[in-house]
Amino acid sequence: MVMVKVISGVNQIEAGLAGQSVTSVRNMLSQPLNIDSAAKPVVGGETVNEDYVLTDGDELEFVKSSGEKGC
Repeated sequence: MVMVKVISGVNQIEAGLAGQSVTSVRNMLSQPLNIDSAAKPVVGGETVNEDYVLTDGDELEFVKSSGEKGC
């Protein structure tokens, strides 16, 4: 199975999400990983757009800019 690690704050999961877009992963895992709707998607240290398609071994992190207060 092709694996992708998804991180949001202290929450993370590794799952077979290769071939999925960032939008799809955000929608699927927003509640389980508590992904903030304003968090920016980052893969390999680079900000990516919501249409980015994940590949095997990618590490997708949803990052909020520092200084932003959570809800």
